[in-house]
Amino acid sequence: MQFAPAPGRHLLQSELLDCTDACPICRSTSPRPKVIRVQTSPDVYMLACMQCRGSSASHMPRGEVLEEYYSGFYEGRGRDVTFSRPARFASHLARMLHRHPLPRAMRILDYGGGDGSLAMELARLLVDRRSVDSAEILVVDYATHSAAAHDSIAIRYQSPELEITDAYDLVLASAILEHVPDLFTLLHRLHQSIVQRGVFYARTPYVLPLAKLSRRLDVGYPAHVHDLGVGFWNGIRDTFGWPVDVISSRPSIVANTLREDPLRALSALVLKVPGRVESMLSRRERKTRLWPFVGGWEVLLQKK
Repeated sequence: MQFAPAPGRHLLQSELLDCTDACPICRSTSPRPKVIRVQTSPDVYMLACMQCRGSSASHMPRGEVLEEYYSGFYEGRGRDVTFSRPARFASHLARMLHRHPLPRAMRILDYGGGDGSLAMELARLLVDRRSVDSAEILVVDYATHSAAAHDSIAIRYQSPELEITDAYDLVLASAILEHVPDLFTLLHRLHQSIVQRGVFYARTPYVLPLAKLSRRLDVGYPAHVHDLGVGFWNGIRDTFGWPVDVISSRPSIVANTLREDPLRALSALVLKVPGRVESMLSRRERKTRLWPFVGGWEVLLQKK
């Protein structure tokens, strides 16, 4: 399910589910203040949860609406990944993992990984560097394409409706969590899929601080129904009681390169620089930042 930002769409009242009673991320029933309005007539707001520090849409698209929405978006485009150069993402993630001992036979779960090319490139890099001997990848998605094969890497695909029965050394959730209305259930499903001492990587939009400054900024509704930044990720142990250590928590890697999309890439880099400097000077677990205008966040957690 990893893809470039989907076009916005105005939803009717009959296409929406009211989610104002409880936070769809942590299920807290405490009041959630409005952050910004993302649609009018009917009004839909992003609401900030004081319990988990994440933000979610006040009204979620119905399941059949999302199914129709994404089928129209993917038609004629295929389903690939957010990175046009998966090797760049693989190098980035390998640097984040280099301090942590990896099993010789590594198992990777790539949730929402599209064709699996990001996980495949990472596994290929780890094998080539002899960080691991082999890798087994499970891609959970409605995938229609297959990543290139490798002698030491096995890859298979599974629909999200099926249960994840095994546990994995690395669980990837890159640019997917923001699309899932019932995020509470998915997060617990992914946490249960991590082996002891295994690691979890997530990359999510964190655009509401920017959207509050410029109301013209499109937050991606109804594709993006959650906004998850430093407060949410650095507080996840307290929110859900997860026994994890925060290995890395910082502004996310820029998805575009200067060659592919110079204006977007340069704008993202300029916005992220103060946030990256602040992250270098702050404790990893710190839940607030003086510069929140970074557009996206990434986190690496290790299960105790």
